[in-house]
Amino acid sequence: MNLIEIAEQLEKVTSWIEAQRVKERDARVIYQSVAQQVESSVQQIRSYAQQLVDAQQRKISSFSGMLTKEQVQALQSKASRPAGATTRNGKGKMNIADAILAIWSLDRFREALTTEEIGDALPETGYKSNAAPTSLKSSINQALAKLCRAGQVVRFRSDGTRISARDNKSRARKYIAASLAPEE
Repeated sequence: MNLIEIAEQLEKVTSWIEAQRVKERDARVIYQSVAQQVESSVQQIRSYAQQLVDAQQRKISSFSGMLTKEQVQALQSKASRPAGATTRNGKGKMNIADAILAIWSLDRFREALTTEEIGDALPETGYKSNAAPTSLKSSINQALAKLCRAGQVVRFRSDGTRISARDNKSRARKYIAASLAPEE
C-alpha cells in the first residue's frame, strides 16, 4: 500500500469509529429514557406501599379501644421479649437460649456461672432435654456464644476479669446475664 491508500483506509477507520460513537450516544439517550421510566415506576410503587402502611396503621388504631390496659401491656411485654424467647415448634417447649437467660432471673443465681453450673440449673427454669450430657454441653456452649454475640450474656476469665466483646481469642470460664454484669 502506498501512502495515499493508507490515508484513505485511516479515514475509513475514523468514520467507523465515529459511527460507533453515534450508536453509543443513541443508546445513552435510550438508556436515560428507560432509567427515568424505571425511577418513576419505583416512586409510584413506594407511594403505594406507603398508602398500604398508612391504611394498616389506621386499621390497627381502630381496634385500640378494644383491649384493656392489662392486655395491651401483656402484648407489649410479649413483643419486647428477646428474639430467642419464642417457643420451639409452637408446642411450648422452651429453647435453650431462653432457659439460659431464665437462670439469672431465679433468685439463687445472681453471679457468674460456669457451663457446668448452667447445665445443672437448666431444669429449674423448666427446660427439659433428652440429650446426652456431652451433647447438652455442646448446645449450651453454642447458645452461650450466640447470646454473647447478641450482647445478652457477658463472658469472664477464670480470674474473674471481664472479656471484652471484641476479644475473640480469650476463653471464657464463667458467664452472667448482661443485665446483672458489673460495668467494665
